[in-house]
Amino acid sequence: MSSAYFDKAYGGDYARRNPPYKWRAFLREVRRFRREGALLEAGCGFGLFLREAGTHFDCVGCDVSEYAVRRARAHLPAAVPLFCGSLPALELRRGFDVLAAFDVIEHIADLPRVFENAGRLLRPGGLLVFTVPVYDGPLGWLVDRLDHDETHVHRRGRDFWLEQVPPSFTVRHYTGVWRYFFFGRFYLNLMSRVCRRWTTAILVVAEKGPR
Repeated sequence: MSSAYFDKAYGGDYARRNPPYKWRAFLREVRRFRREGALLEAGCGFGLFLREAGTHFDCVGCDVSEYAVRRARAHLPAAVPLFCGSLPALELRRGFDVLAAFDVIEHIADLPRVFENAGRLLRPGGLLVFTVPVYDGPLGWLVDRLDHDETHVHRRGRDFWLEQVPPSFTVRHYTGVWRYFFFGRFYLNLMSRVCRRWTTAILVVAEKGPR
């Protein structure tokens, strides 16, 4: 993916649509279940989540976009390994305690391969943490109408995503995510477990191991 993709997807304002409080909220959800350890972010974008997570985790990042990896390199310490790669095809020798994929897997056609490889990358008891947009619920029609990203190959509801988690994982938690960009200036990212059947996206925490 080139810089043109990010400009189109984020209206030329990636930082404003990805404020630090968003990533800190995601990190809090991760740390409810794993306080520290080795963390891999697949689809790390410009490295903004890894910048927050690096205070607690030994981080590694990858993205399919060479452009994104270059931008991430500018935001992160030189000691953080970064490379180009796609989640279904990653082959790494080390294991991880957390695999994060925020707004990534809706772009990947082969979902069984995604979860299969996640299982290989994670240590026993490791966490797969992912967010996806959802197109069901009272506001599903609006999410679909406002979503102009042609690389979203899965436009499905929350139950679909929960059912994709294979028996080799246990869903420990899922919460709703409200997110809107108002008037091209103000970004809202709000976690809500109470309203998780209504929200425009969800965050899922699944633990590697038998159900």
